Amino acid sequence: MNKERFFRNILVAVLFFLTFWFGVRPIITGEEFESRLRKAKGPAGKNQYSLVVIGTEPEGVAAALSASRMGLKTLLVTEDLDPGSYIKSGLITYTSPDYAFINGENKNLNNGIYTEFFGDTGGNFAIGDYISAIRKTLDKQPNLRVIYGAGVLSAQIKDNLVESIQIYGDGETQSVEAPIFIDATEHGILLSICDVPYFSGSGDIHVPDSFMPVEYNFIVSNVKWQDIESIRKRSQIMDDFQSVLKQYERYSKKTKISNLSFIGQPGDQIVISGIRMHGVNVSEPERLKEDLGTALTEAQMLTAFLQYVFVPFEECTFKTGAEKFYIPEYRHYEGRYRLRVEDILENRDFPNKVVLASAPVDAEKFVNAELSEEYTYIMGAPDLYSIPLDCFITGNIDNLLMVGKKASFSSLAATSAGRMAVSITSGEAMGITAAYCYLNNLSPAELSEAPGETMKEYQSLLKRAGIILEDFNIANPNKDHWAWPSVKVLTEYGLVAGGLRNDYLFDVEGYQEHLATLIINLVVKACPQQYTLDMDSRVRAYASSDILTGEKAAEILLKAIDIPYEEGEAFQRAKDEGLFPENVLEKISPNKPVTLDCVYVMTVNLIERFK
Repeated sequence: MNKERFFRNILVAVLFFLTFWFGVRPIITGEEFESRLRKAKGPAGKNQYSLVVIGTEPEGVAAALSASRMGLKTLLVTEDLDPGSYIKSGLITYTSPDYAFINGENKNLNNGIYTEFFGDTGGNFAIGDYISAIRKTLDKQPNLRVIYGAGVLSAQIKDNLVESIQIYGDGETQSVEAPIFIDATEHGILLSICDVPYFSGSGDIHVPDSFMPVEYNFIVSNVKWQDIESIRKRSQIMDDFQSVLKQYERYSKKTKISNLSFIGQPGDQIVISGIRMHGVNVSEPERLKEDLGTALTEAQMLTAFLQYVFVPFEECTFKTGAEKFYIPEYRHYEGRYRLRVEDILENRDFPNKVVLASAPVDAEKFVNAELSEEYTYIMGAPDLYSIPLDCFITGNIDNLLMVGKKASFSSLAATSAGRMAVSITSGEAMGITAAYCYLNNLSPAELSEAPGETMKEYQSLLKRAGIILEDFNIANPNKDHWAWPSVKVLTEYGLVAGGLRNDYLFDVEGYQEHLATLIINLVVKACPQQYTLDMDSRVRAYASSDILTGEKAAEILLKAIDIPYEEGEAFQRAKDEGLFPENVLEKISPNKPVTLDCVYVMTVNLIERFK
């Protein structure tokens, strides 16, 4: 930690102390003042803490550090033997912060502890260096105790509050008490124990077995690293390499390989990342184990290919694969509010915001691995949006917070809001939240419902601690388009992609397959009880690349709900049945091509009828 960060942390702790001593003390007297003073000193009991954090994932480390630096007596518990977490098990070696233009300036939204870990711009890092630096940082905190190799056994809950948890660590079973707990584990160990409701995968849109592709990284040694560094600086050679890489024949059809990254590690080792596996059901351990073995074989075969076609690798040796997949998505737990795709794409500024973010919404999980490696499926990209406190407070426990990709986001919103950089800043914010709640004798749930002045005071503390929080009013570029309300519905289900430019091709003439495919998929995801194989076959018969006319659109709509019609009279019959909204009727006719904006609106209108 450099001097600037050291003094910043000292300043934050001093500000927190001064807020109590001079801001609170003059208006509090007697027993209440004595109570607050005792709180500022922290609980006295050996197994009593102001905050308990479960998990040394980067976001858990951030939460524990920010709270302990505020003066809270903090306990950090992890099953791991070091603070490596998924960084170590998944061989993660790269991260990048979110940026946004605020008041004419391109700002890093992940200052503070994220920058302390990874620098101002993120980038590549060595796993061993990361673990060593984090461990040293944790060891230096006077208010922080870390128990490695510990498991959470149970939780004692009363009146929607976790009073204590049982852990096994340091060779004994201990009962640990605290007024606030944070689950920062990758998959929600304490949340599961406390029966916090959740859905798996894309369960919120009725496809629970659909998960984001998992990532597999591996290590090779004896690579000519200087040659790689030299080649990186010459774009033409890198382009040639990517072209050669396309000739590689994948071992598994589930595998997608594009844009391989080579990240140098100590010695002559490098981590290679870029293998993604689609269609992996992470909720089934046995199948996950099989897929991990497949990924290992893929990595070994890819290494052999690189030895043959890429000079810097001609003498390399495959060393080891990751212990586990990096799993971007598993469970999504219920909070007081679930962040939606609409919130992200409309650049929503919540009044109780605690974190800002700006990454696009990615629906790659709905893309077949057989498609070109260059094919992406980005729902849309925000300029800037906020995440409210309610997303981090569990729905059924008032003093249990959660951070990371498992927090209360929709399955698609999590692809933006659950990124590592955002999770670390969220963890830092929740550590500060714990400090504010502890001092003011509030549960996080009570804080979320507190009057506006309390929220402003709390957000002021977040800002002083280094969290970037700005008020903003940024409209989506499509907000005034007449079809935008329907597009918002379709993006929530991962069915239309505007890409990084938020271009939904409103004025492009549609094909029959556009309307047919949208209808089938939206029925499956929005009202699966209405889906039948018969309906599917009736509609799928139109899934061709023929231009969609008003008459053909009418036929598809009528077939979807099984309404008969006379040949050549489908348009009038659909009109009589109310299948064309008025704003669509103004723009279509039986024999003219139908544009995609009308396709979007007709699809959503039909589904509303199904419901």
